Amino acid sequence: MKKLLTFTLFLTTISFSQDCSQLFFSEYIEGWSNNKALEIYNPTGETIDLSSYSISRYSNGGTTPSTTQLAGIINAYGTFVVCLDKQDPNGEGYEAPVWDGYYTYIDSLTGEEVTTYNEDTDLQSKVDLFLNPIYYFGTDPDSAAAFPTTMYFNGNDAVTLELLGTGIVIDLIGKVGEDPGASWNDSEGNYWTKDHTLIRKPLIAQGVSANPTIFDPTLEWDSLPVNTFMNLGFHDCDCNINSNLEELNNRLRIFPNPVTNSQKVYISNDYAIKEILISNQLGKIISKSKSNAIETTIDISNYSSGLYFISVIDAYGTKTRPILVENE
Repeated sequence: MKKLLTFTLFLTTISFSQDCSQLFFSEYIEGWSNNKALEIYNPTGETIDLSSYSISRYSNGGTTPSTTQLAGIINAYGTFVVCLDKQDPNGEGYEAPVWDGYYTYIDSLTGEEVTTYNEDTDLQSKVDLFLNPIYYFGTDPDSAAAFPTTMYFNGNDAVTLELLGTGIVIDLIGKVGEDPGASWNDSEGNYWTKDHTLIRKPLIAQGVSANPTIFDPTLEWDSLPVNTFMNLGFHDCDCNINSNLEELNNRLRIFPNPVTNSQKVYISNDYAIKEILISNQLGKIISKSKSNAIETTIDISNYSSGLYFISVIDAYGTKTRPILVENE
């Protein structure tokens, strides 16, 4: 109870007055099976030891958390990805491993087993810290409750980033004490925190430290389809605009977004664009174009309504952004 009272006090009174001064969540993965991950962003110019932080999960409207201490280092203007990985009590094997990008099938013509790899469905390689609770121990299934279930969120659980042992919340996804049903939704009733990937909007410079009256995920997050992992490992945030790290100042802007198919999409990048790829929701590349400029436009007049991904390749690598096309 002492933990709960302390949490409630800080949740309603603590806020950080300076933007870009404290860690916050930059991406939320609520995918199929055990594909659950959280990305933390460091908006400061200093390296931070994560052992002073913890993640807590408040299940189904509950107010008593399951908490796990973090470990590792997060670099200045960098990200750190935490992922669920449920092992058995001996640390051998898994209840269901997170996806690794490999898919094996039997060729219908040759009868041979074929294995393919798709980087966009590889969550394992993007993870910095696996949290491995023991999901079953001995002969008593109820004993599982003794082990952290922090990363078991499934759409209706509030998740916090806290300063370890203090109850001070520095970021929050959802609303503690509220069970929204299957998911927190937008104004039209569409799921956001279930079967989706959420990415923090670039203009967000600090976490949510006060429990909201109403949690509206559309205010600070962009929504992508389930099992979208391609944006893990980096975050576009206005906090790094003064960074001395040249590669972090390489900013990509795509507008308008959403866009009607009667408009053109404008692309602006800090460095010369070599190539532009457009993919559909299934990850299939539907358009390729070359460029040698920092600004260009693309014609989407023949595109049907839906979500697409624009990837821009420059000297520093590839950056991908979602864009929503709406027919007039």
